[in-house]
Amino acid sequence: MHLSTSRLALCVLLCGALLVPSLPALGRAHQPTVTCSACLLIDDTGRELFARNASTQLPNASTTKMTTALVVREHAAGDEPVLVSATAAATGGGGLDLQTGQIFTVEGLLYALLLDSSNDAAVALAEHVAGSHEAFVGDMNAMVRGLGATDTHYVTAHGLDMPGHGSSARDLALIAGAVLDDPVLARIVGSSTAQIEGPAGTISLENRNLLLEGYAGATGVKTGFTADAGNVLVASAERGGRRLIAVAMHSVDATVDARALLDYGWGRLARTVMLQQGTEVAALVFDQGSTRVVAATSVRGADPQDELTYEFLPSATVSVPLSAGDVVGRVAVMADGQRVDTVDALAVGSVVPDQGSWADDIFAGLLRTVGELVSNP
Repeated sequence: MHLSTSRLALCVLLCGALLVPSLPALGRAHQPTVTCSACLLIDDTGRELFARNASTQLPNASTTKMTTALVVREHAAGDEPVLVSATAAATGGGGLDLQTGQIFTVEGLLYALLLDSSNDAAVALAEHVAGSHEAFVGDMNAMVRGLGATDTHYVTAHGLDMPGHGSSARDLALIAGAVLDDPVLARIVGSSTAQIEGPAGTISLENRNLLLEGYAGATGVKTGFTADAGNVLVASAERGGRRLIAVAMHSVDATVDARALLDYGWGRLARTVMLQQGTEVAALVFDQGSTRVVAATSVRGADPQDELTYEFLPSATVSVPLSAGDVVGRVAVMADGQRVDTVDALAVGSVVPDQGSWADDIFAGLLRTVGELVSNP
């Protein structure tokens, strides 16, 4: 008899899961020059790349509407009709200029809420979802507490200046991450323009986030301005599979500040090679032979890292025959205990099945010996 030639017979020899020295940065990115009273820049691992007064609660204007949209998405379908009340129509602010008795869809009002920053749309949605504006605001505060946003308290669904209404840069980044994780909201905040259907026909909307048209990889998220809050912007961008979120509060020009923060972040992410393409991370050993395993692509990350590790995660289905270049698992890269990225792991050499390895022959011989002993006690 022969053992199966498709199984991983002996072991995986790990070269990964080791503590490796942090690779030298190619020089430090210069600190960004920004006017924001409170700012934050985070990457997609949650690492803070720049922070200024990030936990200070400040008026946050229409960035409030990120949470408004999250609560609406939790409780209402996009095609539900929304009847505009006299209260909503009287709110004012935003391009729709809603009138009492008009009907829009939830999705249409979400576009107006997030692109054109419509205050009347915020109240109309709040009343549709919770029955009253006040009850909806209670749902908003419950949601942000659930997200871990401890510096945030809402008084309205639209963000106009009110005593006690505010958030922090750190909380706004956290809330923005939740918006971007919702595929519907991510599509909306990433749209530079949109058209929605209203009672009198098609309405064209333009996103107030200027980065969407002029910044490479921009994906959102929300602008804001009031007399107390000043200029506020929560901005996000993606490049090369990585995401940055920048928050600028009480800025002279929040767009300029957010651009500077994002530029700084990309400079940080590009400066350090955390795992070089072709680095050997493991060896796979079969009955029929073995092959080295290497990282398929390089991983870059923010500098500095005090502790850099990587780990080979073999595929549960890896088997022979195996060709050079086959994907045999993944390599996880961690910096300071946080996973930064995971990339494919490739076989360097080929392993082919044969007619029976030495291990198969030994095992078969042992079975024959045991069978003879049982037959001839």
